[in-house]
Amino acid sequence: MKLSPVCFLLVVLALALGHSTAGLPLKKKEDAYVTLLYGDEFLLGVRVLGKSIRDTGSRKDMVALVSDGVSDYAKKLLEADGWMVETISLLANPNQVRPTRFWGVYTKLKIFNMTNYRKVVYLDADTIVVKNIEDLFKCSKFCANLKHSERLNSGVMVVEPSEVVFSDMMTKVNTMYSYTGGDQGFLNSYFPDFPNAHLFQPGLSKEELDSRPTPNMERLSTLYNADVGLYMLANKWMVDESELRVIHYTLGPLKPWDWWTSWLLKPVDVWQNVRVKLEETLPGTKGGKNPHDQLLVNFLFVLPLFALALCYYQSFSQARMLCRGSVFDHIRHLYYRIRSNGALAYNGVSSSSPINFTQQCKWPAYLVGLSVGACFMAALMSLGISVAIVPHQVMPWTGLLLIVWFYWAGMAFLAIGVPSLPHIFGVTALFARLGLIVAGGMILASFMTYAAEHLSIRSYLKGFEDRDITRGRSLC
Repeated sequence: MKLSPVCFLLVVLALALGHSTAGLPLKKKEDAYVTLLYGDEFLLGVRVLGKSIRDTGSRKDMVALVSDGVSDYAKKLLEADGWMVETISLLANPNQVRPTRFWGVYTKLKIFNMTNYRKVVYLDADTIVVKNIEDLFKCSKFCANLKHSERLNSGVMVVEPSEVVFSDMMTKVNTMYSYTGGDQGFLNSYFPDFPNAHLFQPGLSKEELDSRPTPNMERLSTLYNADVGLYMLANKWMVDESELRVIHYTLGPLKPWDWWTSWLLKPVDVWQNVRVKLEETLPGTKGGKNPHDQLLVNFLFVLPLFALALCYYQSFSQARMLCRGSVFDHIRHLYYRIRSNGALAYNGVSSSSPINFTQQCKWPAYLVGLSVGACFMAALMSLGISVAIVPHQVMPWTGLLLIVWFYWAGMAFLAIGVPSLPHIFGVTALFARLGLIVAGGMILASFMTYAAEHLSIRSYLKGFEDRDITRGRSLC
């Protein structure tokens, strides 16, 4: 087949253009949102962060820098959510005296070396975007929010990547002081004049921006890094809540993806509202669910029922062997016992019948203290085990119901009422919520003390009475 002269000229021209541009550097991409992930524990936080960014209408790149500690499944899930996953090596923390959780935080400095982008907005995995923040890309070379004690917070930053700046940082990492023992302290030392930087004003016109020299640093207002810790101290935002751009959940172990945090911190409701809208990009991940955790949750709901059924079956089998009768005989036997004694097993344990003082000599002096101690020890062990086995990142109501389900030996209805008191009375302040929960816990403890004391005494006395009954009498 012959090519026409026109087609031939077009092919030659295309090849010539391709050859002439082959030696030129690639054009930088404009902007990107960046976050950092060290392990799967913060995976849900990154998913919700990405969802919140997309909900504001942004279509810029979202880049997740992940370390070797992140599983392949987590990387696949982030890619399905729309993140561009880049695996990076960790930067060692040179500080010997530091919190254990700061072992890899210096890796955050690698955002200064993302030179394939013109500008990046970094967001911690425990932040959430509540309003469009595209105007941050107008910020200067380095922007961050100034917190208390005149310290910048590295949870939200705008960075203009530079190989020169990154190389300079790497030469000073081992010698420059860090007051936190992490990246935030290092950045405060690296940018010592940051407290004197001018406030970022996104509303300035292009003419006003062109008429002034480009600053090296600018401070972000609280709107771009609203600290939940400061909110809880006053039980309100110090700025107009409708103007908030980014909420930062900074209260140490109280992260928004842990189910119990929602019962303590009201701003977590904003995070949970975004979480429930997460799409099922991989099977079983809708609403921020984890297929492994969901399987465990279903198993934990069924396990107590199975245990109760097994105990009843063993009891029923023993009674059947003794009675050698039918099921109806067994039911009739229970009916007559209840009718004749008024209770199945605790006819002498009724709380309506007072303990006779003359009988007090019949029980040991240590019985009450021992029973109360055993009751609280069992309750604490039950609570501890239930907290340990229930997945931390389930929905708040799921976590509470599972805890109560496994804590039913400690008065389940009272146990579920204690953390629900702030919601029943509409209390939102952190310390008021904690006060109500503590008060409810004291009521629960008093009830358990009373029950343990009286049940132990009456059971002990009932044992003496039963010992005098003819032991050879058949149950049937």
